[in-house]
Amino acid sequence: MAKIDLQDFVKYGKLFEVYKNLLSEDRQNTMSLYFDYNMTLAEIAKEKGVSRQAVLDTIEKSCQRLEEYENALHHMEMVVFLEQYKQKAPKDVAEKVEEILRKI
Repeated sequence: MAKIDLQDFVKYGKLFEVYKNLLSEDRQNTMSLYFDYNMTLAEIAKEKGVSRQAVLDTIEKSCQRLEEYENALHHMEMVVFLEQYKQKAPKDVAEKVEEILRKI
């Protein structure tokens, strides 16, 4: 993964929101700079005093780890399912689904 395309950027950004606390503090920091602050690899490398390749490796390994967490826990999959179900459900059921979504 030399460069993350927009679709994957959004996907991994959402996975990072959900699972960031499962990553090490250093990985959280690097991923936050990349996804939350939209910094380039070069900017992050300069900020952290490491090479651009080290930043890229951290991001790639972290994205891989986020995928593993999602494959094991299915949190995002469940949120997408509930969002789709809510759209088709009767109003009273949709309101209850919305409550559940707010809690998770």
